[in-house]
Amino acid sequence: MLSTTKSRSGWLLVVLALGQVVSPVVVTALGGGAFRTADRAGEPPIVPAGYAFSIWGLVEALCLAYAVWALVTRAPGHELRDRLARPLAVVFAGFTAWLVAAEVEPVWSTVAVFVVMLAGLLRALRIALAHRAEIGRWQRVPRVLLWSVLGVYTGWSSVAIWVNLTTALTESGAPIDGTAGVAGQVAVLAGATATAVALLWRTSGLLSYGLAVAWAIVAVVIAAADAGQPAPAVVAAVALVLVGAATAWFRVRRPVPA
Repeated sequence: MLSTTKSRSGWLLVVLALGQVVSPVVVTALGGGAFRTADRAGEPPIVPAGYAFSIWGLVEALCLAYAVWALVTRAPGHELRDRLARPLAVVFAGFTAWLVAAEVEPVWSTVAVFVVMLAGLLRALRIALAHRAEIGRWQRVPRVLLWSVLGVYTGWSSVAIWVNLTTALTESGAPIDGTAGVAGQVAVLAGATATAVALLWRTSGLLSYGLAVAWAIVAVVIAAADAGQPAPAVVAAVALVLVGAATAWFRVRRPVPA
C-alpha cells in the first residue's frame, strides 16, 4: 500500500511539473497571454522589469528535476518525499490555474490563486524545515534541488503576490501616480519586504530564497526608475539592502546541526 501511494504521488508530481512547463505555451496559444505580457503600458511602476520573469523558466526546470528524482530514487526518506509532494502538487497545479485565471479574469482571481500557491509553498517549507536534519543526509544534488525549488519558488512568489495585488488594485481603478499612487506602492513594497525578512528569519537565511527575492527587487528598482518614480525606486533599493543584510545575518545566526 505504501509503495502504491508513493508511486501515485510521485507520478502526480511529475505530471503537474510537466504541466508547468507546457501550460504557458498552450494557454498563450489559446488565449493570447495579454495579461502576462511584460512591460505593459499602464501597469504599476513597481511591477518588475520584464527580464525578471525569466525566472519562471528556472522554477519550472527545478520543479521538474526534483519531481523526476523523487519518483525514481530508491534512497531512504520516501515518507518525507510523499509528505512534501502533497503541498507541492497544490503549488504546481496552482501555476497552471494562475495562467488560466490570467486569461479568464485577471483582476482578482490571479491574486486568489497566488494566495493558495504561497500557502502550499509555506506548508512544504514548514515540512522541510522540520526535517532539515533528515534532508541533510540526502545526497548533495537532490538536497540542493529541494532547497532550490522551495527557496526560489517561494522567494519569487512572496514578492509576486504583492505585485499581483498592486496590479489588481490598479485594474480596479486605484491610481498609480500622484501622492496616493506612490504611497500605495511604497506600502506594497514595505509589505513585500516585511514578508521576505520574516521568511528569512523562519528559514535561517535560506540562500535560494534570499537570491530570488533580490532578483525580483532589483527588477523593481529598474522598473520604477524607468517609469520616472524615484520614491518607489529608492524604497525598493532600501528593501534590497535589508533583504541582503537579513539573509547574511540569519545565515550567520542559524543553529549548528547536532
